[in-house]
Amino acid sequence: EIQREVAALRVSIEQAAESDAVAGALGAKPSKKQIGAASSQLAGTIGNAGSLIETAAIVDTAGALRATAGPAFFFLLLPLPDPEGSQVRPVPGATGGLTSLEIAVPILAAPGSETTSRAPIGTVLALVPIDGLIRWANGDLASAADRIELTDVSGAFGTAVTNLTPTSVAPGSMIEIQTDPSVLARGVATLETPGLRGWQVIASAPQSVIELPMAMLAALVFMLALLIGFTFWMARKIIAPAADMEEQRARFHELYMTAREAALQDSLTGLGNHRAFQEALARMVEQARRYNTSFSLVMLDIDEFKLVNDARGHATGDELLIEVGNLIRGGTRGADVGFRIGGDEFAILLAETDVDGALVVAKRILSRGLEDRAHGRYRAPISFSAGITECPRGGTERLELTAQADAALYRGKREGRTIVNVYDPELDRGHVDGSMRSELSASISAVIESRGLSAVYQPIVHLDTGRILGYEGLVRVDPSSGFPHTGALFDAAEIAGRVLDLDRAALDVVLRGAGGIPDDALLSLNVSPRSFEAPEFSAASFLGILQRHGVKPNRVLMELTEREAVQDPDRLRTAIETVQAAGVRVAADDVGAGNAGLRLLSQFRFDVVKIDLSLVQGGARADQTMSVLTSLVQLAGRWGALTIAEGVETAAQLRMIRQLDVDAGQGYLLGRPGAIADVTTIDLEALAGALPVGESPAGVAWPVRVSVPSAVVGTAARREPVAAGARPRRASDEPLSAHAIIANGAPSSFGPR
Repeated sequence: EIQREVAALRVSIEQAAESDAVAGALGAKPSKKQIGAASSQLAGTIGNAGSLIETAAIVDTAGALRATAGPAFFFLLLPLPDPEGSQVRPVPGATGGLTSLEIAVPILAAPGSETTSRAPIGTVLALVPIDGLIRWANGDLASAADRIELTDVSGAFGTAVTNLTPTSVAPGSMIEIQTDPSVLARGVATLETPGLRGWQVIASAPQSVIELPMAMLAALVFMLALLIGFTFWMARKIIAPAADMEEQRARFHELYMTAREAALQDSLTGLGNHRAFQEALARMVEQARRYNTSFSLVMLDIDEFKLVNDARGHATGDELLIEVGNLIRGGTRGADVGFRIGGDEFAILLAETDVDGALVVAKRILSRGLEDRAHGRYRAPISFSAGITECPRGGTERLELTAQADAALYRGKREGRTIVNVYDPELDRGHVDGSMRSELSASISAVIESRGLSAVYQPIVHLDTGRILGYEGLVRVDPSSGFPHTGALFDAAEIAGRVLDLDRAALDVVLRGAGGIPDDALLSLNVSPRSFEAPEFSAASFLGILQRHGVKPNRVLMELTEREAVQDPDRLRTAIETVQAAGVRVAADDVGAGNAGLRLLSQFRFDVVKIDLSLVQGGARADQTMSVLTSLVQLAGRWGALTIAEGVETAAQLRMIRQLDVDAGQGYLLGRPGAIADVTTIDLEALAGALPVGESPAGVAWPVRVSVPSAVVGTAARREPVAAGARPRRASDEPLSAHAIIANGAPSSFGPR
């Protein structure tokens, strides 16, 4: 224990000696700041040593003190350390005994300095009290002994004695305990620490010796004989059968391991099978978490394997699989493991490898597969696509990692095959395996069945009058459901194929709580285009849900949010035209968020265009974003569509969208999602002018009740050409019937059907 503590202290001092702060104190004319930094470095070293180091100092080659931490006069009494000598040496006390150890570590010149070699330019010295070291190194020994000696067997330094409070001797608490006539228990250990080599630590404590009478000794001998006889009997009656049982257990264990190995091995390729892959992956994930290590997962799928089977027979297909197994074994290290996890699917676990290294391995295997081979059962070129991910950078869950690698693999399939891809969250979003899809589906079912969804409503405000035109119904998920937010819930629904079920549940929750919305206000509902593509859902289904909740179609704005490209545009077009014919207004949501919404605008005609918050919030800062925003507003104006700006959070953003003639807005500045507000209008002038740029209120914008004629609210979204220099015509200048539907629910005239 003492040797280990001394070695640990030496390492700590070596780290201090290598620091720039310590070297800075040895310059020709160090500043006070440099000396202070060096002293702080020494103080930190003392602190990290748990108070074992009493004092520390930096001395130059001439013996001058440059910086200290703790009492410095100790070092003035000591001779200079020998740079070539031992780094640990004993220090005698004032009366002759050994009281401390001096640990000296040379400070080397930095590479590239004026010195031609890394010669010592100084020394870091540290004094360690012997009694503190012994107590720290072995508390059990110190508590059991009343006297501990650190002795130089050569007699050069004499003996250092530490007297401790006498306590009773605990059995087994001392090493090499010996009994002698002096009734002392002694423990002796020899040190091998450099500088103290051959020194001995001797601990002693009183030991009571009881003289036993002869009768008791005879009884003990008799009991010992009985014990020996009983032992022989036990050997015959119990131990021998136990040995037979142990032999059988070993044989059964060997058979079990053989059977388990066979059960985890693919009989055709000799690689691990799917079960072995799952166990190995779970094991490596756990090791990565525990020991902060990394590994990469490569999943590959043979291209056109079915064609080989159909054209050349299953025997040739088996030869192809065997050759792929050989390629994997030949292209990986001994620490890497390959698996055949499906018919023509393989996986490789690469220990201590990042995605760049895994990419090299996968491409090397692919290159060898495409070459003509002189040997092997299948000599034709072999093509496959592969996907790669890394733990923990890519993910820390088994299902997550397999989903990522699988997604990257099938992206390569879509891009033309014979491709190795690294997982990209933007390109591979939403691809998982079957088991993970089942788990997500079960979690979504639990949310729906336990009524884990609640409705909130965010006001949509007319930007000319401040009147609340309507509310967008949103759902929130209970955090105890396992989904951190509603976005995660809908992402999981897309992955699990439960978008329609979740859309139905969300519609029911929002419509059930919409009773407090005034009859002349709009109710905006979010529906995924994927729902209308499903055979079990149609425009009639949507209208039936509205009828069941007693909501008239001409009060509803249906928002279509494009998370993924529409697969059946004709079916969606039919659904849109059907609900529009019934009086429902249809909006393209999140227009401007990447490609989202823009594809919908190019394929369908909408009554409302909702501009994504990324454009609204970026338009106040970037001219390019402002140009895009202006173009969208003008495009919607040519169609006669209403424009709604989302994500309005600052006064500057509010002023900007009003200047661009955006019709309506919603966002935290105008009202946070929550309960239905008991207001009809808010003071937009106060919000746009009173608040500093970039500041948004913490809650719902303070509303002011006013009486607004319905004719003023019923203004047009259509834009007219503006002559150069003329004031743009505001929607409030002239009432038109285009927006009258917002005020009184009249049939729509703002947008083609």
